[in-house]
Amino acid sequence: MTELAGRVVGIWGLGKEGLSMARIAAAYGASGIVAVDDRAGAAIPDIPGLTVGFGPEALRDTDIVFVSPGVPWQHPVFEELRRSAESGTGPVVSSAADWYMGRCGSHTVGITGTKGKSTTAAFLAHLLTGLGVPAVAAGNIGTPLSDLTGPDHAGTGGDWVVAELSSQQCALLRSPPAVAVITNLYQDHLDFHGDVPSYYEAKSHVFGPATRALVTTPDVVESLRRIGISQFPPLRGVDPTAVRVPAGDSVLSYAHNTVNAALAALAAEQVLGRPVTDAEVDAAAASFAGLPHRLQTVRRTGATRWIDDTLATTGEAVVAALRAMHPDEEIALIVGGMDRSLDYRRLDEFLCSGQRRVRLIQGPTNGALIGAGFAAANPERTHRVSDLREAVRVAAASAVDVVLLSPGAASYDIFRNYEEKAAMYCSYIDVVDTL
Repeated sequence: MTELAGRVVGIWGLGKEGLSMARIAAAYGASGIVAVDDRAGAAIPDIPGLTVGFGPEALRDTDIVFVSPGVPWQHPVFEELRRSAESGTGPVVSSAADWYMGRCGSHTVGITGTKGKSTTAAFLAHLLTGLGVPAVAAGNIGTPLSDLTGPDHAGTGGDWVVAELSSQQCALLRSPPAVAVITNLYQDHLDFHGDVPSYYEAKSHVFGPATRALVTTPDVVESLRRIGISQFPPLRGVDPTAVRVPAGDSVLSYAHNTVNAALAALAAEQVLGRPVTDAEVDAAAASFAGLPHRLQTVRRTGATRWIDDTLATTGEAVVAALRAMHPDEEIALIVGGMDRSLDYRRLDEFLCSGQRRVRLIQGPTNGALIGAGFAAANPERTHRVSDLREAVRVAAASAVDVVLLSPGAASYDIFRNYEEKAAMYCSYIDVVDTL
């Protein structure tokens, strides 16, 4: 466990996690806190000992550096810091998630994956709580994990934490959680990791020798084996082709969410030490509201449902969203966002297969690259638009059953984040008659 008292603490990035670690460092008696952030002119809370500036070079003279998830893995100063840490000539390199796991990993389920991790984490916490085991979902899903480790917190107090972990958070983990879940592995975050093997390798840090079970699918295990990972904790597998659909009409009845529910149930068994029954899963599913921006119906205008799925930022996630729609429905699909050099062939193949009736609306910035084959073969069912406002107008004029904002790309090209994009989408729907 890394101690902070009397040490100079560096923090790279003052988002939620960075500010959380600054408060932790102050509370644990750091002799100084050196933070760097490209928003150094923004208002910063009054934290004792905190100084803020530009330029990560200042972090070289600290004892330990907590790096926020948004810092690219291949940033030259980040690479230099990792090399010096490995050789013992520079500061220790850590993160808020790493700090937390070193203190509370024994009462934590760590959940990662390309898609589905938020829903799986939220449902697992909901399921465990309903079965009498107090649990909270934290990490990438909301509350920074380090917020649970301050001097006023006795670890997790015996309760369980379900930690949603991004690849960036996993990459720096030195202590794994007691139970690990990997939902799936697809191509993503290449702008951060550089290539697919590096991305998958980062995800694999969610488990280690102290992990008592890895809950995942055979495809994930095979993907990790292909990049040379051969040592695993005891495996608890879910076959996506044979999962049971939870009873009732909940968000967990969508095809991709049935796998998430099954993964959560197996993880719950590791916590409880007993099997979880179908009836228990069904009862939890019936009272689970799902999460915002994940196939969330946000408006209805006449016979049309407007769905916000802005967290679908890969082609595979868009395919999952389309599969969740009823085969008889006609869908106006709005795609496009920040270009991260992803491969959209699987989505294009699905669109061209005709399994769903789609009108494709290609927005900025990379919309023309998404469904390019479908667009070439179906020009009469394809629309290029200049912005989200026009996309909503075109969708409203198309007389479809569903309008699905499932961009297949991140939102940072134009919007601050996916939440702002979703809010603008809803605002345009509200005035659709005037567009």
